[in-house]
Amino acid sequence: MSSASGPIGPDGLDQVAARKLPHEEEHLAALERMAGLEPYYRWVAELAEALNGGPLGSRILDAGCGIGNFVEIMRHRADEVLAVDLSPRNVAVLQRRFQGVDGVEVLQTDLDAQREELRARCVDAVVCLDVLEHIQDDLSLLRSFAGILPAGGTLFIKVPAHQWLFGSVDVASDHLRRYSRADLVARVEEAGFEVRAARYMNLAGVGPYLLKSRILRRGSTFSSSFNERQLRWIKRSIGAFRFVDRATGWAGPGGGPPVGQSVVLLAIRP
Repeated sequence: MSSASGPIGPDGLDQVAARKLPHEEEHLAALERMAGLEPYYRWVAELAEALNGGPLGSRILDAGCGIGNFVEIMRHRADEVLAVDLSPRNVAVLQRRFQGVDGVEVLQTDLDAQREELRARCVDAVVCLDVLEHIQDDLSLLRSFAGILPAGGTLFIKVPAHQWLFGSVDVASDHLRRYSRADLVARVEEAGFEVRAARYMNLAGVGPYLLKSRILRRGSTFSSSFNERQLRWIKRSIGAFRFVDRATGWAGPGGGPPVGQSVVLLAIRP
């Protein structure tokens, strides 16, 4: 494993992070709570490969990777993974987590400003999980991904679904919006990609999210609203959640359920 940052310099990146990530410590705590949900991240990876008809690529950039929960899955499914995040707290965890691990490179990077540095890494796929909803100008970030990828490169995105689910949990998580499938498709196409597949994911998660965010109006991130026993139950139940999506796949657009907690999308750069 190696560690690097672009020409902005680490001090400059830390200053950018302090401005862009006002609740960095709270988000780190949420990511640490989610680290035990390996079956969920494996579900996301397998769904991405199903939409792509095979592996996403040999050299993958995980954009806004947090503490590497998805990197841990993808490093077994690709030759190399670039674990990219702006948060110095996340990067410190990534460096410890993947120290000495072949095929994983950790980068502290501002995705908005360092497109050319990332393009020089010659990745053939970009993965962006639960990041766009935090970005004011999401279209600009998607265009950055188009600038990073070569022709034929793959983009896989996961974002929170349905603006009617937006509530207190989103506010606590620094979400600016949630997306419908149609919204995300239009945004990605406007950025210059060809969308190959898009669908909802995790129908079973809609009810609990609606309860916590819109009815009870819990003022915490979604993961923080579960205790350890509940998180263990969720981990054991991922297989059932996947079954619900498969059983209702006939009813929704793109082969997924009619609604879901997330939207996932697979696109190609022409």
